Amino acid sequence: MIEQQLAIYLRLSQEDKQKEEQEESNSISNQRKLILEFIHGKPEFSGYRIQEFCDDGYSGTNMNRPDMQKLLEEIKKNRIACIIVKDMSRFSRDYIELGTYLNQIFPFMGIRFLSINDHYDSQEHEGSTIEIDTAFQTLLYDLYSKDISMKMKASFQTKCEKGEYVFGQIPLGYEKSKERKNEIVVNEREAEIVRFIFALASNGTSSTQIARKLYEEKIPTAMQIRHPEREMKKNLTWDANMVRRILNHRFYLGEMVYGKSKRERVGSKKGIAVPKQEWNIISNHHEPLVTPEVFAQVSSFRPEKSTKRKGKKHPLIGKIFCGGCGYSLNYKKTSNGKKPRYFWCRKHAILQIADCCTYFNAAILEEMILLMLNQELIKRGNIEKEEKTLEEYQKTQQKVLKNRWEEKKKQYSHVWEERKKLYESYRLGEMTAEEYRNRADELKENISFLEEDIQETEKEYEQRKEEYHQKKQDMKQIIRFLPMKELTEEMVDIFIKQINVYKGKRVEIEWNFRENRDSLPE
Repeated sequence: MIEQQLAIYLRLSQEDKQKEEQEESNSISNQRKLILEFIHGKPEFSGYRIQEFCDDGYSGTNMNRPDMQKLLEEIKKNRIACIIVKDMSRFSRDYIELGTYLNQIFPFMGIRFLSINDHYDSQEHEGSTIEIDTAFQTLLYDLYSKDISMKMKASFQTKCEKGEYVFGQIPLGYEKSKERKNEIVVNEREAEIVRFIFALASNGTSSTQIARKLYEEKIPTAMQIRHPEREMKKNLTWDANMVRRILNHRFYLGEMVYGKSKRERVGSKKGIAVPKQEWNIISNHHEPLVTPEVFAQVSSFRPEKSTKRKGKKHPLIGKIFCGGCGYSLNYKKTSNGKKPRYFWCRKHAILQIADCCTYFNAAILEEMILLMLNQELIKRGNIEKEEKTLEEYQKTQQKVLKNRWEEKKKQYSHVWEERKKLYESYRLGEMTAEEYRNRADELKENISFLEEDIQETEKEYEQRKEEYHQKKQDMKQIIRFLPMKELTEEMVDIFIKQINVYKGKRVEIEWNFRENRDSLPE
């Protein structure tokens, strides 16, 4: 919406930060200084409003960076006239992707692109593709990224082979050594908790009973010990799953495992699982907290046992929560099919909150939710039919806002033209410096006011438009699904935001299509 904006893009990857010899030239502050000095040295940019986009600590091998995405959004809205970077590798290290933007997207959008260190200005290449030396330079950036990735991978592998612990998360009971780099040592305060858990388990105490005892004795979890400053989730405490993860973790035997996954490609954050037989295991890597005999006695670990989910996921998983403690409900489906399926609160045995849903027959709960869903959609459908007057009002409001936006845009363009002419008048000596400054300040204030007004009008217009289309979409979905005979994952995702289940079979549903909460009594 806002014209004549000049975008400067800054980026520094983690690899750049780790290279001390590059830090001086590639730091964010130095990139900013270089670009601003370049802009101030070009009179043609004097009338532009500068907007900065900065991604500190992000790789250039893909465009999935927070401020890069903001910049692309601004480009889509036609708010950017020119983009300036220190060099092309700051914008992207992907040869193909960079070429697409320089040769196709930016020329189509009418956006000027400048790379200072590469001496590249798209204005000088209008109507033609980038020169061979520029194309070759972008290819070098791409190859450099792949080379850096391979070197980092090799370095990581070498460190692991030497027994260095180069992973982020450290299991409860251990910490990084303060004297020796990448070495794991025992944290006695945490280790006492781990030994206590194994001792209870070796005496026949179940995982749930252990979790309850830890809670009752106010023994903190790893998150509570290591991040006491963070705002913790209500009722955050131990549970049986947390206890079982410790009892099954072979790290407590002194083993370090690496090579469990590998990257899909350079720059990708997605990992591909590696088969267990290909994992790398180093025995006697660090001081164990438990003997092999005790571990074998209490652990349910079986290397050959698959932990993958079998069968289809229940449609309510991820949407259904215990109204008492706020944690998600667990779903139990018996293998033989003789016992009924059910939902249950895994935290009740520990927290003992009176309003927790301890047990709910899944078949009955599905029927209740399906009934509530049908009733809500029928009611919603009837409301939609009666809202024709509101629909016409919404259309009128959209038209009024659009007209106001167009009028403000015209005013904005007129003020910008006047500002340009004002500078020319001053250069030709048609006014004094004081007269120029006074009028320039007035126009600047007017521009700022109009920018804000245009943004607010656009926001309100888009909101009205979204409300109108949302109602239409809601009605299409209602017609599509009615009558409903069976719960499906698609249906639940479309209409239901969250389901809270309480003791006494009380169910509350928070709907997706409007701020409303209905409940069905027992």
